Amino acid sequence: MVVYNELVAITAGAGLLGFGWFLTHLVRGRRIDSEGWAGFFGVTGLLLLVLGLHTTVTWPFGGHGFEYANIAFGQPAAGFGALLLFAAVYLWRHRTLFAGEVAEANATALAALKPVGVFVGALGLGMAVLAIAFVRFQLGAAPPQEPISGRFGHLPILEALFLGGLWGVIALGALLFATALLTERPRLLRSAVGAFAIGGLVLLLFGAMNFYTHIGMYVNIAHGTNYRW
Repeated sequence: MVVYNELVAITAGAGLLGFGWFLTHLVRGRRIDSEGWAGFFGVTGLLLLVLGLHTTVTWPFGGHGFEYANIAFGQPAAGFGALLLFAAVYLWRHRTLFAGEVAEANATALAALKPVGVFVGALGLGMAVLAIAFVRFQLGAAPPQEPISGRFGHLPILEALFLGGLWGVIALGALLFATALLTERPRLLRSAVGAFAIGGLVLLLFGAMNFYTHIGMYVNIAHGTNYRW
């Protein structure tokens, strides 16, 4: 089974952290380096869109009850990637605006994000339902061959609660973001930033750990070893 959810996880985590930082600049009236942010959103958005779409349409997570991962990982990644690419294009095309008066540029950017809030809210709703599905069906338990995570595979509710909670925090950020823009309550953006920061950091660290645990799993399977940590 060929998977790449490690790269998807660290990229999505970095994207959430970066977007939260970008929102902080907007809310606090700081100057935006539009070219730098366009580059960041372009790189993370392209990776997530390509890998998310590939996961969505080819289902590389196959067999042994892991098919759900194609839905839970691939589809949110594709949607988030498309949104990040939108941000990259917008910031690149409006370089002159962001080089001018800060308050005008930031207010214009927030206004431009308002229609996008509809799709962000839709993704947040989807992530919330996925969070419920993780817990309700106790999904996400690692196989016994996987170091660290596999030691708790006999208790599927633990990883289900972890993944459900993580997806739920990200969903909360997305729903707060959409509510803040669509109801013109910008103070909620601070809460959305907090949720994105927590979810992004945990997702990034989890994805980084999976580089180790997944390699260990393949080593155990291929060579009959029993690395548990």
